[in-house]
Amino acid sequence: MMTPMSSKERLLAAIEHRPVDRVPLCFEGVCHGSVVYLDRQFPDPYARARYYLDLGVDHALQLTPPLFASSGFAMRQREERLADEPEPLLVKEYLTSRGTLRQVVRRTKDYPHAQVPIFSDHHIPPGRTREYLVAQEADLEALEVVLRPPGKEDLALFRDQARQARRFCDQRGVLLAGTYPGVGDPLMWMSGVEPVLLAGLERPSFLEAYVAIVARWNLGIAELLIDAGVDVLVRRGWYESTDFWSPDLYRRFLFDPLRQEVLRAHQAGVKLSYVMNSGAMPLLPLFRELGFDLLSNIDPQAPKTDLAELKAQIGDCICLCGGVNNTHVLEEGSEEEVERAVQEALGALAPGSGFILAPGDSVGFVDGLDQQLVKRNVLAMIAAWKRFAWRDC
Repeated sequence: MMTPMSSKERLLAAIEHRPVDRVPLCFEGVCHGSVVYLDRQFPDPYARARYYLDLGVDHALQLTPPLFASSGFAMRQREERLADEPEPLLVKEYLTSRGTLRQVVRRTKDYPHAQVPIFSDHHIPPGRTREYLVAQEADLEALEVVLRPPGKEDLALFRDQARQARRFCDQRGVLLAGTYPGVGDPLMWMSGVEPVLLAGLERPSFLEAYVAIVARWNLGIAELLIDAGVDVLVRRGWYESTDFWSPDLYRRFLFDPLRQEVLRAHQAGVKLSYVMNSGAMPLLPLFRELGFDLLSNIDPQAPKTDLAELKAQIGDCICLCGGVNNTHVLEEGSEEEVERAVQEALGALAPGSGFILAPGDSVGFVDGLDQQLVKRNVLAMIAAWKRFAWRDC
């Protein structure tokens, strides 16, 4: 029997494919997502971390830095009504010394923002966005002004938060993680799916210049997190999968920015977790080349996802994080289905270390769910994990 590990020691050992006292279980921290009813019950992240740790569940405290400089350009927003539009339009403009960026969004009933943010999943559907923020080469000069990491004056509060989080993590034996947007997700948020992918095929020089601007800014955000002392970078790749990009387009436009982030993280002794829920399988050879540390948010019910094949292709060099479907199992399933999903994930992904059990994504996020059922299934997942992953402890 191994000496019991702290949560930080256990997660790092799993990430590095070293022996663990038990397979780790995480609901948030080294992956994207959270449990909504616990977010509401414990809005303070430190209280939520203590709750998880008291249950024996592993955890990483997450930091999210400010993403933009607060000076260098002006913003203005107004509402317009047009005869050919059934909904009012929200018009957001970014006025810079190198031009103006303009974003026009239909204020549908399900649009959640009063002030139009630069980044939002809600902007991607062309049925909601009338004008994307970035559409042509003329927009790139202004974008360079807007996409700048925050300066020193913007970071005082964040640095205080980082110091407090670091103290808590050191005292409780917990990993400190930092989340940041990546490259593919901002591209889709600012320009939509089809325009970005068509640009890759028809205007590759434009997309290369666009990617270069986003990648420089994104690497700057990663640097802020490294300087803040995080142990793990959690990097979004939701819109970088083959649900959108072909492997050839991925290699041409997305491979090098991520490789630079991995190299910088490893130079600083920091791990990098890459978030991709669906469409990862055709990219596995590229993932081996990239050499990031974790592939997170793995969902066995995502189309064409094969846990055994994942383990065989990259499980020897990349830690696999996930394994239990959040929607059909944790939000809607029976306790028996939850237990079976935990057993199947452990059986496929746990042998040889290099595995962290987790949901495929946030649990209980959709409106109208039975949160009592969600709570029952989350606790059933923890109970099944203790039954099958703690047997030798």
